[in-house]
Amino acid sequence: MDVADDSGSARNRIGAPSGLTAALPSLLTGLAGVGAIAGLTASGETSGLAIGALTVMTALAAWGLRQSLTASAALRRANDALLNAAEDLRDSRRRARDFTEASTDWFWETDANHRYVFISDRLGEILNADPRALFGDTLLDLEPLVEDAHTWMEHRADLVAGRPFQDLEISVADADGRALILRLNATAVRDPQGRFLGYRGCGIDCTAETLALVEARFMQTVVHDALDSISEGFVLFNADGQLLICNERYRQAYPNIADLLTPGASFADILRAAAERGGYEGEGDVGAWVEQRLKRHLRHSAPVDGLLSDGRWYRISEHATGAGGVVKLLMDITELKKREEELAGQTNRLEITVSALRESERRYRQLVELAPYGIVIWDRAAIRFANTAAASILGVGSDGLEGAPLSRFLDNGPALEAQLAAAAEGAGLRVECEAVRPSGESRFLEVRASPAAYRREPAVLLVLNDVTDHRRVEGELQRAQKMEAVGRMAGGIAHEFNNMLTAIGGFARLAERNPGDAPRVLTCVQEIAKASERAAALTSQLLDFSHRRVSEEREIVAIAPLVRDLRVFLKPLISAGIEVVIKLTDEPAHTLINPVTLNQALLNLALNARDAMPNGGALTIAVTVETPDHAFFARHGGLAHGRYAVVRVADQGTGVPDAIRDRIWEPFFTTKEPGKGTGLGLWMVYGAAQQAGGVVELESAPEQGSCFAVYLPIVAPPVVASGPETRLIADGDSASILLVDDEASVRAYLRLALEEAGCVVTEAADGVEALERYDEAGGLFDAVVSDLSMPRMNGPDLARALEERNPGLRVLFLTGYASKETAAGLTAQAGRRIVMKPVPPERLLQALSDLLAD
Repeated sequence: MDVADDSGSARNRIGAPSGLTAALPSLLTGLAGVGAIAGLTASGETSGLAIGALTVMTALAAWGLRQSLTASAALRRANDALLNAAEDLRDSRRRARDFTEASTDWFWETDANHRYVFISDRLGEILNADPRALFGDTLLDLEPLVEDAHTWMEHRADLVAGRPFQDLEISVADADGRALILRLNATAVRDPQGRFLGYRGCGIDCTAETLALVEARFMQTVVHDALDSISEGFVLFNADGQLLICNERYRQAYPNIADLLTPGASFADILRAAAERGGYEGEGDVGAWVEQRLKRHLRHSAPVDGLLSDGRWYRISEHATGAGGVVKLLMDITELKKREEELAGQTNRLEITVSALRESERRYRQLVELAPYGIVIWDRAAIRFANTAAASILGVGSDGLEGAPLSRFLDNGPALEAQLAAAAEGAGLRVECEAVRPSGESRFLEVRASPAAYRREPAVLLVLNDVTDHRRVEGELQRAQKMEAVGRMAGGIAHEFNNMLTAIGGFARLAERNPGDAPRVLTCVQEIAKASERAAALTSQLLDFSHRRVSEEREIVAIAPLVRDLRVFLKPLISAGIEVVIKLTDEPAHTLINPVTLNQALLNLALNARDAMPNGGALTIAVTVETPDHAFFARHGGLAHGRYAVVRVADQGTGVPDAIRDRIWEPFFTTKEPGKGTGLGLWMVYGAAQQAGGVVELESAPEQGSCFAVYLPIVAPPVVASGPETRLIADGDSASILLVDDEASVRAYLRLALEEAGCVVTEAADGVEALERYDEAGGLFDAVVSDLSMPRMNGPDLARALEERNPGLRVLFLTGYASKETAAGLTAQAGRRIVMKPVPPERLLQALSDLLAD
């Protein structure tokens, strides 16, 4: 290439006219003109015309000379420029050749048919083989080397159209089998008429770059996945305060601004949004608060504890990065806030602690001693190691566990030791138990047992988690759920009471309008009494559900009315899509059972039926009177033969699978999600039926819904006393009664009932007034009839005050509700009785008569 260039330059120098040669004709013309002027002047033959002509010729000659000189100078400059350009061209070609030889890439060229006409040697060095053996003869032969068919179709369209293309990646294997990734770029070559002549391009070995990019993407995915897997909140801001990475745990800690915690968000903007959405609760300027938080963000001070918007406590720490950014970490310390250990009790850290135990005793102790869970090594004979947390959980000093038997600290210790010992043989175990501290305090523990080794002998690694507070919180949640159910039930009860009050008030107004119409007034009074009885029955049933009845003894219960009244309590508890159908027998049916237990059993069956029909359906409660067949009594050999009242609770759910039909009666067995059921519902139904001398059966087939039948033996109805009204005292005698109740209407009713029975009644509105009336009368009372709950002084306090004055004075307590414990305390002493409100006159007089007869 250099020789050809030098020859061309020589020819240019020889063939080009010099500046003097180019200007020679003009110079000769000028000299001729000057000579002519001189000749004319010498001959003396000059005239005006001749002089003018001579002058013009002289000027033309001068002008021609000047032009010749100018042209000559221009030619010289052009020749110099040409020489310089040729030299620059040679330098450029030499430079291009040097770059080509020094480059790690290779260059290639094709003709109009895409056949290779030139491939630089660099490609052969990269492949360690003949390039055409891998690449083929044309660009179109590269198709098998392109992994993505769609990408090849796009580049092929460019090749067919003769358009330039960029970043065509191909995958090949060199002579050693090493996978290579190559990238081709090309520009189209065209002649002056625009006809396509082929391609000139270069190739790049981008194997290392691609592998590095894949590795970087993989590492980025791993990092993000790892950050989303940890239990701590993590966020990274760059030096400009923009968010780069934020894991999901961090967003959960800030639910009110979680939508703003995205890459690119400014920390200052996030703070302002948090203040606007309620994150700032101070009284000062919001801008000052934002400024102060920005400064703290940049100071990277010691960790601080704070209550965040998700309602949990976190330990918040900020650290500077090497690039000037900030990393923030959130450690959930809600359960550990009252403890001073800095190490969080996360499961992965506990696993790291257990792994460290196998590596070295020193590292084990460093990590385990700071763990918030109790860690114990037990060799099935005694405790050989226990960390500080275990000593704290079991309520002993740090040196009071080692060497002690495990059973000393666990309730039912020997049985638990036998159960936990199996873990030494490789069977992992998780149990819940109760630990008893030396102080007598009980703590509920979750114990995980895993196989371990102590002095090269099989042992058990115990991880103790104190769940006492967790259970307390669960209990509070259950109570809250019960309160919600009670609230919904109250709505249904209020509806029923409003109906009864409407009847009572309506009939009272009707009787008041025409008091002279005795039949009409009697009818109204009878309806008022019926409504009052229904209200009393509803109140009694409500007390049954709240377990506030005075006695839990069995009594003769009419089954049909009890089931009918159950509808009131089911209304607010049954979903809107479920229809409650109650079918009652016309034949009276009574059984001997505790009504509280029966009510709760039927309610449990109804709620189970509700849960079995999440998409709605019919819930049917039917009462029939039947005499079971011989097969029934053969299945239940201990039952007495005879007639039974059968209460069937049926639903249209999925039914009970055969696999668990025999287990549904087991206590604590449940198919519901954790926290949704205790497994005691059907067990309690079974116990209620047994209490009455009956049984409960599952009568339906799988996939046909469930039908539970409660068989209760029928007993004779209670005997209702008939005859003339019994007076409290004999004719001609009288009893002096001190009547105490803070409700004036109740007091008026009781006074009339007692006076009709021949009593002399003295009234008092509360305990304080009753003592005054007692002292004014000199204590001449046969008995006291008193309400339990009253202002200033209640019934029990009044009874104790009167006992100091007269130890033998009889007291009859009246109350709307009282637990069996309260009733037992009030009636433990002789001369004390209790009657539940509402109390009809007959029951009041009978109770008082029995009290006076004692």
